[in-house]
Amino acid sequence: MGLYKRKGGATWYMDFIIDGERVNKSTGTSNKRKAEAFVEDFKSKIRNEGIGIIKREKAPTFVKAMADFLKWSEARQKKSTALRYTVASKALLAYFGEMRVDRITKPEIDKFINKRLTDYGAPRGVKPKTGKAKQKTREKISNATVNRELACLKKMFTNLVADKVLTTNEVKLVEFLEEENESGRVLSRDEERQYLMASSQPLKDYVTVLVETGLRPDELCRLAVQDVFVASDRPYLMVREGKTKSATRTVPLSERAANVLSRRILEAVGKYVFAGGRGGTEPNKPAVKFNNAHYGTLKRSKIDTDNRTGTTGTCTLYSFRHTFATRFLHDRPGDLLTLAALLGHSSLRMVMRYAHPSDEHKFDAIRSIEQKRSIAA
Repeated sequence: MGLYKRKGGATWYMDFIIDGERVNKSTGTSNKRKAEAFVEDFKSKIRNEGIGIIKREKAPTFVKAMADFLKWSEARQKKSTALRYTVASKALLAYFGEMRVDRITKPEIDKFINKRLTDYGAPRGVKPKTGKAKQKTREKISNATVNRELACLKKMFTNLVADKVLTTNEVKLVEFLEEENESGRVLSRDEERQYLMASSQPLKDYVTVLVETGLRPDELCRLAVQDVFVASDRPYLMVREGKTKSATRTVPLSERAANVLSRRILEAVGKYVFAGGRGGTEPNKPAVKFNNAHYGTLKRSKIDTDNRTGTTGTCTLYSFRHTFATRFLHDRPGDLLTLAALLGHSSLRMVMRYAHPSDEHKFDAIRSIEQKRSIAA
């Protein structure tokens, strides 16, 4: 008989092989004598399966279970959620493969996490046609990536328990990794100018709208011509779908953003303001990524190296959303509710991840305090 307790746990687990099958599960008790009795009773039931005890069907392999889960997700969940699970499933499938889901225990999941934390992602800025990468540096898989994979695994196991395929959810025992929730890079006006001078179309227009509206990059990619209203003295655009209910919103347009969008609407051939699909040549599909153009612009503008004047960190397309939020609060300090509505957030806590003062704003704040003191004196 194999009885053991997990590190830091109080419950006894049984681990033994009977008729060529390994059994590893909780006894449900912290009392050793009760646990021993539970094991003996459990073994008796297994031996007597043919006389009154219904034999459970073998649990499916991980590959089969994941395929069923992704079909369920595609039919029952939002498209963006289903896509996120599909992407996250790739590393899980590569590791667990044909392993039966009832054999996947917490120690095995911990091994998966440890392996993933030693993996490297593909070089950034890969050109599909040539296979050559603009950036040859490879970075290790982030904690955030592993957490997305764990979230997929947790949801799949939750469904398996609900469907009575499994009796326990081992993934519940696994904690998410700690993430570095940095607010992100904020560009100065000079960095923005240098970036736009070094960029080509349509990236220049795309980034201009991002920094003027605070939209998420994927929201702007999906922006349809019919969702932009510029023929009035109060121009605005509509975001009709997003990550949450709060993401569906109306966003007023600055004069600069309205001018860019007006021109693009006149030049539009298909349904979307920024069209092209994955290859950039399909007018009736939304643009997918501007990463390659962005990396080239960063290299030419040098705003992350020699010409840096804003905050530290790497400039990504999301940095323009951070920049919008920070500039908004600089001009309208304390107006967090309005900013949350503009960014499509349901809580002020999320807003604070996007808005943080740059060094320039910090100096301005101190100068403003000093000026008020001198006036009062």
